[in-house]
Amino acid sequence: MSWVPEAVRRYAAATWTPPFEAELPSDRARFLAGVSPWRAARRRLMRELSLVLHGQRALQRLRIDPGVRRVLWIHQGTPQVGDSLMDLAARQLLADRFERLDLLTEAHLLPLYQADRLFTAVAARPQDLPGGYDLILLHSASSRGTRDKFRFFRDVPFVHLHGVYTGPEFNRTLFGFHRVAALLAQAPAEAEIRARARTVMWHSAQDEAAIEAAELPAGPLLAVAVGGVRDWRTCSRWGEVLERLARRPQGCPPVVLVGAANGLEMRDRLVAALPGVRFVDRVDRHSLPEVHALLQRCALVLAADGGLLHVAQSADVPVLGLFAGIIDPAFRVTAANRTRWLHGPERVDDIDPDRVAALAGEMLAETGADVAQGGAPASMPSRRA
Repeated sequence: MSWVPEAVRRYAAATWTPPFEAELPSDRARFLAGVSPWRAARRRLMRELSLVLHGQRALQRLRIDPGVRRVLWIHQGTPQVGDSLMDLAARQLLADRFERLDLLTEAHLLPLYQADRLFTAVAARPQDLPGGYDLILLHSASSRGTRDKFRFFRDVPFVHLHGVYTGPEFNRTLFGFHRVAALLAQAPAEAEIRARARTVMWHSAQDEAAIEAAELPAGPLLAVAVGGVRDWRTCSRWGEVLERLARRPQGCPPVVLVGAANGLEMRDRLVAALPGVRFVDRVDRHSLPEVHALLQRCALVLAADGGLLHVAQSADVPVLGLFAGIIDPAFRVTAANRTRWLHGPERVDDIDPDRVAALAGEMLAETGADVAQGGAPASMPSRRA
């Protein structure tokens, strides 16, 4: 029957079509070129059948009722720091709307939200939450994302955030803002969404004290995120960038190196190769909230696409981001970010260090860091986060 393929395609389209009208940056065209509508339709069907078989379909709501008071956001099955910060950025639209807004997430992501000003309680186990919820914000329809809902919150109504939208690479921050706006009975205007759509994060007084104890140099600082997990998204040419910055008449501000243990080798190479640059080694020495506190003291952050780039954007400081390949910067950066970017065709290392250094120099001048190198006071960035 000729109608069957078209019916399957229409059914499958929900997996690559956002559940709202606003435009969303994504690689939908590339995704559609390689996706099987039959496979996408089957994936949607299996997730919807799971809700039916677990007795959940009748509990699904299409909007957030204004009378809801106690809400739990279940965000599980996403291990990456950056994805978590982007996915949960839209909690800003829920501020002051509920008596409680709690979070259930992965254990390794808890440090990102333990000083949060919007989540009331955060936990990796349902048993560690106060309970008594009126509504669940179920982020994903995946088996990992629904497991605790089915087991511990079986009778609680829920709304889906992602629902069955699982296909393309997309801007997760904008998706979250538009989706939460669509779920609210009184959604904010598009202009407000554009002005607020960025990741946010907070750190504690203890995190601030840890950075105070590091005794960072006075004046403007340039932070560089070293290391990475995937080769094509990891910059190995920071030395060339810093060497060019150091040759400028203004010189190079003190460079704070941050990163996980996978950045230790790069740290050693940079320090050995550039004796004329003043380095402050903080690699593998801080938690992510402490790094957040540190980056808020910097005039500029240089980072390739990864978790530290998103922590830097959450610190609301100027960021120069390096992207490559299928990751369009429009999937990671919004108009509310203070981020400029460069993109390599296949790898981050494809980007010419001269271009990186030139743009970094422009951004340092814009913050006043270059003036401060000559002795005048620096105009430090805003710290809204």
